[in-house]
Amino acid sequence: MLRSKAFIRFFSSGLQALALQVLGSIFFYVISVYLSKDSFGAISWMNAISIFITTILGFGLEQVVIRRIAASQRSDWAAAAFLFHSLVAFSATLAVLWLLSLVLHDDIYRLLPWFFAAQGLLFMGIPLKQFLNAKEKFTPYGVIAIVSNSLRVCGAFYLIAVHQLQVRSIIMVMICTAGAELLALLTYVIAKTDFSFKFRFQAYKKLLKESTAQYISVIFDMSLSRMDWLLLGFMASKAVLADYSFAYRAYELTRLPMLIIAPVILPRLSRLMTSKLTNELRDQVNAFNTAELLLAMLLPFVFNILWTPVVGMITGGKYGATNAGEFLILSLCIPLQFFINLLWSLSFSIKKYKAVSSVTVTCAITNIGLNFVLIPLFNGIGSAVAFLITNVLQAVLYYRLVNKHVMHISLKPFAILLPIALAGWFITAFLNVHFLLRLLLGVGFYLAAAVVTKQLSRRTIQNTQQFLTQ
Repeated sequence: MLRSKAFIRFFSSGLQALALQVLGSIFFYVISVYLSKDSFGAISWMNAISIFITTILGFGLEQVVIRRIAASQRSDWAAAAFLFHSLVAFSATLAVLWLLSLVLHDDIYRLLPWFFAAQGLLFMGIPLKQFLNAKEKFTPYGVIAIVSNSLRVCGAFYLIAVHQLQVRSIIMVMICTAGAELLALLTYVIAKTDFSFKFRFQAYKKLLKESTAQYISVIFDMSLSRMDWLLLGFMASKAVLADYSFAYRAYELTRLPMLIIAPVILPRLSRLMTSKLTNELRDQVNAFNTAELLLAMLLPFVFNILWTPVVGMITGGKYGATNAGEFLILSLCIPLQFFINLLWSLSFSIKKYKAVSSVTVTCAITNIGLNFVLIPLFNGIGSAVAFLITNVLQAVLYYRLVNKHVMHISLKPFAILLPIALAGWFITAFLNVHFLLRLLLGVGFYLAAAVVTKQLSRRTIQNTQQFLTQ
């Protein structure tokens, strides 16, 4: 029964990841093939700006709200406070952007309010989504997001069919589907849950105070994933940004398993960490870390073998070989991202907000500085290298934080699995065979070596299952 519940949680969380990452990537893949690199680069830049603005407007409330609701049934009011906050912030910012568009006559700035409108409608749905996720009800939003993102993809194909695929028409598809998603989510929450829209100002002030330390962290954390896009938009050509953003979206799609796992383990750790930490829980967390890294090391190995032949084929040579270097470097961050997510979840679950903020700010400033140095020298490759270095630094700092204040996390899986993955890569690289055969041989070598070194074992699987089902 418990295993069944764990499967349902991961399946439901997977629906959300499928909608946001897979269908979202399909949408941007479709428009990237049929638009020029300059147009696709402009869309990527405006989208990154809009996401950055909504992150600033969120004030760090997203994580605090889900932790509060998951830890206590008496904290449901936090979602209503966040909803009020998002509505006011979105309306005010949209008005400011409209006024700026009247002053700044460049086409990009005239289109920016429209892009922000699409992203802002999704932003207003976050409090409702987090309310459901904190209750571990992942399916409703997963279904809604799949439908809305499927409609977005269908809209792109329709525009192609009628020869109307342009930046402005794409914006309208994004706004309509985002509005439909918000309306459907609101309808479900009203009809099927006990969500209360009652707003308490004093409670809202308390929520803002709690999120203050996290706010700086959230802003700088976002800068880790989108500041490179923004700086490339200013410091390089839109074609360079198109190559990089295409590779980056593929990297985000590759770490899909982590995006499925993350919403499940945060409320679980928030609940488990309210009681005394036991040796049994320590063993389970370390086993879970081993299982995560076992998968995380395999992902870049698989996708780099497939990248040039498969992406080149489906894009007609437009992407693939042209940005293989960017994708290779970005994909090396995947194991680090899995590791960082677990460490961050452990830190956040015990309310180490200031320490988390300190780590994030340090890494974000480092990332920005590296981008300023490396982009003029290496364009998109420079941004990718900056991102990799920053991920290494972030993993080191979070590891020190968790080891000092939470528990010891073993680095043995890294020490064993990384050399195995690298050995598999270099051994198969010299084989003059079809890429699919190379893939099968490489995966077989990796899994066999993991079994021999006991990284893939019955004990690891059992402890991981216990962690996910309790």
